[in-house]
Amino acid sequence: MSTTPDRPLPLPGLLRCLQSREFPRKLGICDRLFGRALAGAGICWVRTAPGPVWKLDLGNQTHRWIVYGSYEGPAFWHWLRRDGAGTRTIVDSGANIGQTVLYFASLLPAARIFAYEPGSAARAWLTEGVAANGFTQVTIEPVGLGATASRARLATDGDSDRHGAWNKVSSIAGEPIVIATLEAELDRHGLETLDLWKLDMEGYEQEALRGASRLIESRRIRAIYVEAAGEAGRATIDFLVARGYSINGLTPSGHLTAWHQSHPYDNVLCLAPGHPAARA
Repeated sequence: MSTTPDRPLPLPGLLRCLQSREFPRKLGICDRLFGRALAGAGICWVRTAPGPVWKLDLGNQTHRWIVYGSYEGPAFWHWLRRDGAGTRTIVDSGANIGQTVLYFASLLPAARIFAYEPGSAARAWLTEGVAANGFTQVTIEPVGLGATASRARLATDGDSDRHGAWNKVSSIAGEPIVIATLEAELDRHGLETLDLWKLDMEGYEQEALRGASRLIESRRIRAIYVEAAGEAGRATIDFLVARGYSINGLTPSGHLTAWHQSHPYDNVLCLAPGHPAARA
């Protein structure tokens, strides 16, 4: 079936009713109910749970999550709804096709969102979604973030239905890309502080952090949302703890909770000293 932003994929009535409701294990339950039927639609325009119409590959389970409800679960999005009212600037590094951009733009329409995606195919997909929804508050940057201004390559990783989500910065193989530092990018955009940095760069987080170290040490980045799992995640947490940031897990309802190394959080919210939410 041919779809467009004006004529998105028709969804089952039950799924449309469930999109705005939260309940435990929602993503898994919805996928058991609707996954096989949606997967058959392949790449198409579809109405997502947060509202925007977006082009997704419904053969990819993580893309189907965006149709069901909260991408990767509701915790972070609940926190952002409740405690993110003062969030005016967001950097989404590793924006890919816009999986989180569309949530940021829907939840915080007054915020300026800078989406960094060096991969040309994913960036073209992201650009389509932003244009289709008239998200003028979103600026798409065709560079990666790293420790220094440089050139690198973006190596393809994962199956074709990942659409670049697992791509990794490499020195030897892949699409040629440009690397910039976050410090230089904030200066270029005339930003003194950054309210939220979503840092998801498939193992390149340490390089990006080094390019933002002076911002972090001076607490000009108020919150960083980052994956905590694995060796790269532990290194990121150690880096931020050494610079005074508090590391927080999130309950399903979006409340801050204590985090420790053995806790099964995939993502953590790192808050600069003095962040209002850290005192809540």
